[in-house]
Amino acid sequence: MSATRRISIVLLAFAAFAGRAGAQSPAVVRARLSTGVARLGSEVSLVVEVEGSQDSAIGDLPSVDGLRLGPVGIPSLGVFESIDGRRRVRTVKRTWVVPVVPEHAGSFTIPPITVTADGRNLSTPELALKVVEDLKGEDLGWFRIDAPREIYEGQPFTVELRFGYDSALGEIGEQINYINLSLPWLDQLPGLLELDLPAPASGAGWVEPVGLNSRGKTRAERLPPASENDRSFLLMRIRKRYLATRAGKLEFPTSHLEFGHVESGFFNFGSSEKHTFYKRFPAFAIDVLDQPEAGRPIDFSGAVGTLSARATLDHRDVDAGDSIKVSVEWTGEGNLEFFDPPDPSRMEAFKGFRLYGTNDRKTPERRVVIYDLSPISPDVAAIPPIPLTLFDPSKKAYASIATDAIPIRVRPLKKTSGITAETSRPEPGLDIRDIQTEPARERELPRPGGGTIVAALLGLTVLWFGLRTAVRRRGDPDAPLARARRAARRALRRDLAGARTASDQARALQRFLAARTGEPAPAWIGRDALAWARSDADDRREDRVEPWATGARGSARLPEEDARALAALMASLDERAWARSDEAIEAREIEGIAERLVRGGL
Repeated sequence: MSATRRISIVLLAFAAFAGRAGAQSPAVVRARLSTGVARLGSEVSLVVEVEGSQDSAIGDLPSVDGLRLGPVGIPSLGVFESIDGRRRVRTVKRTWVVPVVPEHAGSFTIPPITVTADGRNLSTPELALKVVEDLKGEDLGWFRIDAPREIYEGQPFTVELRFGYDSALGEIGEQINYINLSLPWLDQLPGLLELDLPAPASGAGWVEPVGLNSRGKTRAERLPPASENDRSFLLMRIRKRYLATRAGKLEFPTSHLEFGHVESGFFNFGSSEKHTFYKRFPAFAIDVLDQPEAGRPIDFSGAVGTLSARATLDHRDVDAGDSIKVSVEWTGEGNLEFFDPPDPSRMEAFKGFRLYGTNDRKTPERRVVIYDLSPISPDVAAIPPIPLTLFDPSKKAYASIATDAIPIRVRPLKKTSGITAETSRPEPGLDIRDIQTEPARERELPRPGGGTIVAALLGLTVLWFGLRTAVRRRGDPDAPLARARRAARRALRRDLAGARTASDQARALQRFLAARTGEPAPAWIGRDALAWARSDADDRREDRVEPWATGARGSARLPEEDARALAALMASLDERAWARSDEAIEAREIEGIAERLVRGGL
């Protein structure tokens, strides 16, 4: 093998290694109880999971009066693959199961537990556990959780909770004035991405507030009454929509409906007494299946679902070179917000067109991409079908759907027989896409000797190392994370313009924060912004987060007053999402805080 060949291989190897470095995601910690409501004397477990860490350990367990926690057993180790866009990412997970023994009845709070992951200190969420002498009221309550028992990775699905109580107990606000859903799995199941729900039907009636895990509040949709065992039940419904990002088993712990009457009065100075009943729904699991490797098309778009497609044009009668806006709409049950739309510029059927751009619009109900196409010849007679390759879970197979061909009429330009890339517009200057394949016709230059080539390659090697060192110190300005960081404010303004609820605004804020810090958006769900800002930058791993995403080493991530403003904003959005019918706040307030955070060094 020649010296020049060996040097080229070394350079390519270094480039490949550098591309892989920093691609890992920060570690994520989760915790959940096997049940949120337990009878005194029953077994309860606390499950702690750490993902994305090569080396992790659980810290000292907190002391909770009335509960005995531990001992901590040996963790189980698992390796799994998940979907990140269209990439498959391999992740390591450690799981600890900690026994929890209640010593008496009462409502308990288990404080956050410190978990060390690759030298960083992370914390589990605060958890609530209610221990009662007797779970009375099973025959007075109604509780169902409807969810598929089998889905495929990448497939969206809905979890529907229907619950209520015996109508003989009275309407809400009369005899029954307290409802709480104890859902230990809420926001704590790995491999799930929560999606927006389609807009509710007009005229839907709402019941509020309904408690969630004795901490947050939400509203429920009122349903028609139902009868069972000679009883009539007043029913409500809450729905959650998720997308499964990896194969495996999703285990939902036991859930409970709590309902009853809270008495309070003037003479007991604000104290209250609860008469509470409980309805249990047992633990269940959903199997998430791998998309099959056999038969997977090369042009698989990442779309999963049962979809249909149709195309419309803004006009059909044009001159050669004129723009035609082709709107392609995909609808149905699937991951409409996540697949890669087709690219006509790569299709042989569109060789008679120029593609000047696209506009992509996404909602839970539909995906619309507008293609700006221009026919370059009067020989073009139709807009060809635009195909989309997908995996259809209902058929358990890959399939292709396509729009119908749409006839058009293309008139030649006056005094020309058509239009070409050269005559349709002034000759542009060369850019990176104009690869020249014709050999140069200039006089031939002297060929360098072998020694000159080796010396030049060695010089390039030294230059590459120097430039790469500078890039690693400053952060690659053209890396995907760096580009997302620069575009974060524009993306936030765009997302806020389409946000209709506080939940929408919270997700937009999480995406902004994630882009600025180089983390996945779920890392900002429930995060204590003030504690995060106070943590020392030296605890952060250079291999996991780019230098520009963490600020100067050894310094706080944000000034404390900025962190307090962020924490107050996140708390306000959470409170509105749960307790104020998901009412949105002024977008200017969120944009102002975002601008302040950027100026403060985020």
